[in-house]
Amino acid sequence: MPPPYVRKCQHHHRVFDVVVKRSRRKTLAIHVLRSLQVEIRAPLQCAWRDIDAFLNIRLDWVVNALDTLARLPPVRLAQYTEGEMHDYLGVGQELLLVRGNPQQVILGPGQLLVRCPAPADPRQVERCLARFWRQRALQVFEMRLLEGYRRFAEIPLPGKTLGKLTVRKMTARWGSCSRSGDICLNSVLVQKPLAAIDMVIAHELCHLYHFSHSAGFYQLLGTVMPDWQDHEALLNMPTWRPQD
Repeated sequence: MPPPYVRKCQHHHRVFDVVVKRSRRKTLAIHVLRSLQVEIRAPLQCAWRDIDAFLNIRLDWVVNALDTLARLPPVRLAQYTEGEMHDYLGVGQELLLVRGNPQQVILGPGQLLVRCPAPADPRQVERCLARFWRQRALQVFEMRLLEGYRRFAEIPLPGKTLGKLTVRKMTARWGSCSRSGDICLNSVLVQKPLAAIDMVIAHELCHLYHFSHSAGFYQLLGTVMPDWQDHEALLNMPTWRPQD
């Protein structure tokens, strides 16, 4: 893959960098990350004039997104020591660390008990929790996917069927849907409220009908989940914040 290309952009006296990443994708996409980095993801052979045109008609949205994210409280990096809080389905859980084998995570009322050989090693605790999130995520997502699929029961599916579900940790997206109908969901999503999980699943299921983020895609999403934007907002908000 070619290295990312950074270009300067100015809009309404606002100057910011736009990182252009090319890959073997079919469509253009623009993302404003929580770090306030603006990214355009483009096909390998996409002409620069098409990239510029794609960006220009979205500049108002980009600036509004940058302003909105700048007003949010700073992201607190997850810690893996005794007494730290980690969310499960949007509810804060306190970490309790004990030494022992086999490695295990037990969910109790308001608590996550992590048992591992070296509980003083945050990296080991993090690995234990990552396995726990993935196991729990697979259970939760399978149930929510079946429930979400019922939203589309009255909408004919044109020539595509729902494929397999996979769960893995991703750094740049909450979910994806392949052209063959396979859905992949981010294991970290299981830490978010069920309303946010259902929104991501509805989003990916809409790709069975519209592979790109077209007007038809958003019309369908609004039909099956009229309040999807309220649910989407939960993805970008920590459900637990440390006390001042």
